[in-house]
Amino acid sequence: MDTDVGEVGRLLFGRPCRLRVALWIHARGARRFYQSEPPDEVIPQSAAGTELRRFVHLGMLTEHREAGSRRVYYETTNSPLWNIIVAAARVMGPPR
Repeated sequence: MDTDVGEVGRLLFGRPCRLRVALWIHARGARRFYQSEPPDEVIPQSAAGTELRRFVHLGMLTEHREAGSRRVYYETTNSPLWNIIVAAARVMGPPR
């Protein structure tokens, strides 16, 4: 498919960065990551916390805060909503 992931993300998911960050998380596998880890070309750091909290609210991620650290960590869950992202990854193809 020759459609831009940002355009699909904006039209289908409300904001271009939503699909990009979900695809980035999916591509990592089940590895834990911290809030500021997604690169700027995936999601602006100013939007990362808000968008990641949306995934927490949907049950797709769990949020962890460690005592004495300001970092917020996230882990994927086994939510069936990830199947939507898996399908989107197949349709969109590899990142450009």
